[in-house]
Amino acid sequence: MTLFVPLRPASGTPLPADSRSPLFAKVRPHALRMPASDAPAVPANGADRRQVTVGLMGGSFNPAHAGHLHVAEMAFRTLGVDEVWWLVSPQNPLKSRDGMAPFPVRMESARRMARHPRIRVRDVEMRLGTHFTADTLVELRRRCPRIRFVWIMGADNLIGFHRWERWSLIFHSVAVAVFDRPSYSLRALASRAAHRFGRFRIPSKAARTLAYRRLPAWVFLHTRRHPASATQIREAAGAGL
Repeated sequence: MTLFVPLRPASGTPLPADSRSPLFAKVRPHALRMPASDAPAVPANGADRRQVTVGLMGGSFNPAHAGHLHVAEMAFRTLGVDEVWWLVSPQNPLKSRDGMAPFPVRMESARRMARHPRIRVRDVEMRLGTHFTADTLVELRRRCPRIRFVWIMGADNLIGFHRWERWSLIFHSVAVAVFDRPSYSLRALASRAAHRFGRFRIPSKAARTLAYRRLPAWVFLHTRRHPASATQIREAAGAGL
């Protein structure tokens, strides 16, 4: 699937209005440059021309499992997003390469699991050459200026979110929705990121307004949990279960 195709405009593509703020100063240079072509790139499905809300789920998807599908379906219900994009990462900087399936295998795993007409499996980071979520989000905002993005993650990720590259920039780039996971909620809400952006947290009953809020804005959702874990699936497969 080709996600980006070049179009030739009359002039250059502007960066987001807040791209000159100090938070954008440390964005990797290649994330703010034009693509290899001298023309900007836009999603092949015309997403840049639509005024839609899109939930972004990044991860290794090693493998994709029912828990990913569950979170996406809950995002449709609680956040009211129009689509959910699964951004399959070539290699998570915080994870070991040991036991990591090849990228094409993980992409195919995600496509098989994405049994919903509004879930899109994307290889955005592979095509852009970005390694960090902060860079990817800046580039997506540049290429899709009319889409309102919401970053979706589990409570386990919020616990160590302060270890992500330029993690504060992520909160200032897109709205963030955190879904509870078994045994993680207390530690997640006591995390460094939760404290840093505590005053920008909105009540769960207002979750459907999240994509339209002034940034930063985030929500913690105590929804029905799903026990599936990629680690457990890999361990079970290794044990021949």
